[in-house]
Amino acid sequence: MKNFNQHYAEHKNLSVLKDFFLKKGYYREMKKKEYLVEQNSVAKYVAYVEEGFFRYTRTDNRGNEHIVGYVFKGEYVGDYASLIKKDITSLVTVQAVTDCKIYYAPLEEVRKFFYMNEDAQISGRVLAEELFMVAYTRLLDFYCKNSEELYIDLTNRCPDFQDYITLKEIASFLQVTPETISHIRNSINKKYHC
Repeated sequence: MKNFNQHYAEHKNLSVLKDFFLKKGYYREMKKKEYLVEQNSVAKYVAYVEEGFFRYTRTDNRGNEHIVGYVFKGEYVGDYASLIKKDITSLVTVQAVTDCKIYYAPLEEVRKFFYMNEDAQISGRVLAEELFMVAYTRLLDFYCKNSEELYIDLTNRCPDFQDYITLKEIASFLQVTPETISHIRNSINKKYHC
């Protein structure tokens, strides 16, 4: 899905990280609904996604599951908090939404990679900066935009997202009800098809 995370993974300084996964990582095919990591368990791997896509979810204290993100082809997948902070359990569940092809590496190997040389250190810093910008932009959008604006932004970033993500998942990701998404779609259709 094009441009979902503003294609941070295409940043020129991340090519060294991609090369690391392709050359030193382990190839694996994951089946739809298979978990890379589950919330509150110890994450073991980070991966580069060659094909397919993953969903990030977090279950709150009341047992409600919330979709908090997606990762697509050409991006990196894993619990980033576990990568930067040793000995913590995963804050999210990461699950394959489709059959996927990944190149994965143990967290400790990725940590070592970031200290190998200046290019690797730069890629680690750029990854952190880009992920911060994705999260920060999303946070600001939730404070400053209404549901329709968030939905329109999503359709502008990823025109084909509805081919991959259900109405219920879109609603969870945008923190609204499925009925709200239906109302937004109807409103947009009326505005642009009259």
